[in-house]
Amino acid sequence: MDGRWVRIELLEDGAAVSLRRGDAVPEEFWLQLRSEWGSSGANVSTHLVVPLERFLARRAVLGRLAQRSAVAILLSDGVRSLVEHANADQVALRAVLDRPVPLDGDHVAGRLRGTRFDRALRVFQTRDLGQLLSLLHGANFSVPGAGKTAVALAIYEAERSAGRLDRLLVIGPLSAFPAWFEETSDCFSDPPVIHRFVGGTIPSNAEVVLANYHKLASDYDVLARWVGSRPTMVVLDEAHRMKRGWEGQWGTACLNLAYLAERRDILTGTPAPQSPRDLIALVDFLWPTQAARILPADALVARPAADAGQRVAAAIKPLFVRTTKEELDLPPVVHKAIIVPLEGIHRAIYLALRDQYAGQFPLRRTSRVDFSQMGRVVMYLIEAATNPKLLTAGSLEGADPDVFRHPPLAIPRDSELADLLAHYNEYEIPAKFRELGRLIRLNAEAGRKTLVWASFVRNLKLLQKQLAAYQPALIHGGVPAYDAGGGVSRESEIARFRGDPACKVLLANPAAMSEGISLHHECHDAVYLDRTFNAGQYLQSVDRIHRLGLPAGVETRITFLLTAETIDLTVDGRVREKAERLAEMLEDPNLVSMALPDDEDYGPPIDDDLDVDALFRHLRGGDDA
Repeated sequence: MDGRWVRIELLEDGAAVSLRRGDAVPEEFWLQLRSEWGSSGANVSTHLVVPLERFLARRAVLGRLAQRSAVAILLSDGVRSLVEHANADQVALRAVLDRPVPLDGDHVAGRLRGTRFDRALRVFQTRDLGQLLSLLHGANFSVPGAGKTAVALAIYEAERSAGRLDRLLVIGPLSAFPAWFEETSDCFSDPPVIHRFVGGTIPSNAEVVLANYHKLASDYDVLARWVGSRPTMVVLDEAHRMKRGWEGQWGTACLNLAYLAERRDILTGTPAPQSPRDLIALVDFLWPTQAARILPADALVARPAADAGQRVAAAIKPLFVRTTKEELDLPPVVHKAIIVPLEGIHRAIYLALRDQYAGQFPLRRTSRVDFSQMGRVVMYLIEAATNPKLLTAGSLEGADPDVFRHPPLAIPRDSELADLLAHYNEYEIPAKFRELGRLIRLNAEAGRKTLVWASFVRNLKLLQKQLAAYQPALIHGGVPAYDAGGGVSRESEIARFRGDPACKVLLANPAAMSEGISLHHECHDAVYLDRTFNAGQYLQSVDRIHRLGLPAGVETRITFLLTAETIDLTVDGRVREKAERLAEMLEDPNLVSMALPDDEDYGPPIDDDLDVDALFRHLRGGDDA
């Protein structure tokens, strides 16, 4: 060669490529590459290091520049394979968007015949499997409890039997891991070896590896080498957790890993819990760099048009499957919203706090730099709406700083608000706590267990003391998922709630237990002490007790506790709006009816597009109490 070449090789970690220039490569050509991909490497005049996703996303530019400048491009075998795979994906995507052709039931049965997968699938699971097997990469947006795990295992086994896959990597929350162990055992006549990755090396005999999103980000090199060394299917369980995409560590790790996977699948019942924009990262994981081409741009803005959900649904319909609650043939959920009064010291504290924040911010749309501060304001207001005691750690010497005094003390005249707040638990019991106690007592007397959802750990710990007579189980982020030494863990607490008749209550934080856990055989009553604007956590948590396998004739009841005149009503309206938008995108109006009470239960929702707008409305005192 005359030195007019660029050699491109995959780096050992699999996340970047190395570009080295021959000595006869024109300077203009090299400068254009540096401009396109950025300048990084030991010596950028002769050597560039480019992130893999950036190289593959802009590979067409390289070809055009090389042809124009008569420069030869020398690809290593690893890079050539990735480029060919990416090109094939684009061709396949165009074909499926133009004319999707799902496999019928007979074809699906044929693909599984003679394999290790011997689980009998339901009609809707066979239908979903047929469409997913017709795709190189697929999304399963079915409701929780519809068997997404079993369908994913069937995909893997069908593709492994066809010689296209050797391994399976599942990325998901810790709470989802027990389901993968159980389903793998139930679905296979000769179950593959499963390894739960906690760091270090991966055993050589592991065929299925489970890792959480945090471990993927922190131990990316280990998992990337494992995926890249043999044809591997990568599944993102509860995939909405990486919806921040390149803006978040988890999303970045997933999007990088996408290029190394032979097949990619995502599982989530709430793919866009906050906004249609949540879909961008999910689509880009399945079909790297293609989300901008697939999704209608004007539907992804901050204030999309009224028909945005319908157009997004039409754009992605060939790429996903969804089994709805209606198809599961479950009895309907009975929803009830109980609005408790804002009164006494609680009222004085809450309104003073709201007025304080109203004076701190211009009551208009704020810049992005204020959003983290807005989030803190929201959480303080949610705390104050439920239990003002959370706003301070003050207490009388020797007194429990949290537990409410029974009976409360009489309120001293002319007390300062700060002093009342510091000793609030001595003067009042918040209305939500009184109402929750009543509901739990009635359920216990009727032999029913109660699942209580609350956002704040201090409230959960307080309730653990207040409800000691019901021997409550407790799950939050500080409780380890597993404890090999026999101590308290989420696993042991769930087991106690399921199997101990004396344990009548499970106190849970949605962030720690909204996904992957089934309680529908033991519990049919859920009460929400509070909710945040996180619609995804809420919609997932609803399905812990209402899912496939629910005994016939059982009534599932979900109760929302809302404090009048507070941010509770604002949050409630925003969650409703998000659920309606998601239902529109998934063409599943049943999502709304199964997840939210009827309008007549508590008045009309607040009609704002953004959470911050809803917050400002509340600070202006605009909630319809």
